[in-house]
Amino acid sequence: MRINSNRAYKFLNLIYILCAFSIVFDFLILNIDGSWRGIYKTSPYAIAILLFLIYRGLPVFNYDSDGEVLNFTAKEPNLGIFGNLAVTHFEFPKRKLHSFRINRYPLRRVLVVKIASKSGTFKKQSMAISYLNRRELKDLKRSLNGVLARNKERAKTKDGGRK
Repeated sequence: MRINSNRAYKFLNLIYILCAFSIVFDFLILNIDGSWRGIYKTSPYAIAILLFLIYRGLPVFNYDSDGEVLNFTAKEPNLGIFGNLAVTHFEFPKRKLHSFRINRYPLRRVLVVKIASKSGTFKKQSMAISYLNRRELKDLKRSLNGVLARNKERAKTKDGGRK
């Protein structure tokens, strides 16, 4: 199964442009009195919007469960000039998925995946999925639950039905 959420990216282009105009406007208007002393005055609105967007997480989420590997990628294409700073990616074999959960915060959702390691411990990976709609979230849960069910069946047949 594949999930691509690109629709938020298109809307955020407009938000970034408006924030940039707001910051430039604040710089010009609030510092136009000629008393420039290296102090930048700005209204808190553009900064608050940018902090809110950072809180929500990266807007483009890609999930791919085709084959033997689970791929999770979150990115912000507008901030690609900063390199891998705006990209979160992890992948691992399906058989290593131990559990997952979705943490819900005000206006934010985070997917936490627990992965089994060779040493018998578990590693947690997390990724913001705030921009997924209800259908995409339901599909993601269904796919990950299916992988967990297959892993449990595989463990039962490997043990010969013993617990």
